[in-house]
Amino acid sequence: MEKRELIYIAVKKFHGLAHECNLELSDHLGMSELQLNQLHYLNIIDRTVGLTFTQFAELLKVTKPSVTEIINKLIRLNCVEKIQSPDDGRIFYIELTEKGRNIAQISSLAEQRVVDIILERFDNNEINTFVTLIKKL
Repeated sequence: MEKRELIYIAVKKFHGLAHECNLELSDHLGMSELQLNQLHYLNIIDRTVGLTFTQFAELLKVTKPSVTEIINKLIRLNCVEKIQSPDDGRIFYIELTEKGRNIAQISSLAEQRVVDIILERFDNNEINTFVTLIKKL
């Protein structure tokens, strides 16, 4: 087998492992219940500290009633919660639940799972070789 084909097989196997970890986490977190746009909303909420309904509406370029509908759906999916401002009872903040945070950060969680698998299956020399080779990329 030529080098190119060997490398292709190795890269495909590594990608498959990452994909498998991602699917495993997706199933565990119940992500099949979510639509693609809802995943996008969770990512926005995850990146924005102290997000209010008004700010979210501005970010999405939609009306506040539309944001209320979006948030209510995400609340029913146990992904977000509304937190009333202690300073102004008219203001509500949008925060991720643990489930929502895990979904928003699924790529990072999948990468951590791949690292765990590597640590389980490689000895110290293999880990050092792996790290050295990956750094060359």
